Amino acid sequence: MSFAKALAQLKAQNARKPKPPPSPPPARRSVATVEALRHFTHIFSQAVYRAAVGDPRGYAAFLDPEPPREDLGRAVHDALAASRFITPDHPEWDTVMRPPTEDEIRAQEDDLKRRAGIKTRKALYNGAGLVSVTMRDGAIELRPLLHLGRGAWEGIKGHEPVRLPESVSNAELGEAVAAAIDISRAS
Repeated sequence: MSFAKALAQLKAQNARKPKPPPSPPPARRSVATVEALRHFTHIFSQAVYRAAVGDPRGYAAFLDPEPPREDLGRAVHDALAASRFITPDHPEWDTVMRPPTEDEIRAQEDDLKRRAGIKTRKALYNGAGLVSVTMRDGAIELRPLLHLGRGAWEGIKGHEPVRLPESVSNAELGEAVAAAIDISRAS
């Protein structure tokens, strides 16, 4: 049997198989990130569907390295409010819901280095902490992440996320985020 004939048979078999139903859309949620660098704290909103990516039209704030807890909590609440849930039929799907290119990552890091007044990525991320903040079903979840180097982060083994009610005050949220930043930096 030739390759072309075998391929045609496989295509015909696959065409006869019933297609699985599409998976249901994910639950709506809002996502923000708190990036605590030695020179400032950067809080920004994410565009969300199944994955979360930086939203070019989203919220971004730059606070002091150790901001007042009230200000930190307010900025996180604002970032969560600005987070957009973008479905595949949204007109911006192709431009927003994709991983950033190497050039875009480099431009973002260059902007952060310029703001910090430093020249290297190592100096930028030295002593950094990162907290992923998710709001879903009336609760806010704080997940500190471990810095792997070169701007990469992962979850901390054995550490459960902190859950707070959506109605938490700015000061309480800021205090919880600051504690999560400390965990991220210490890991």
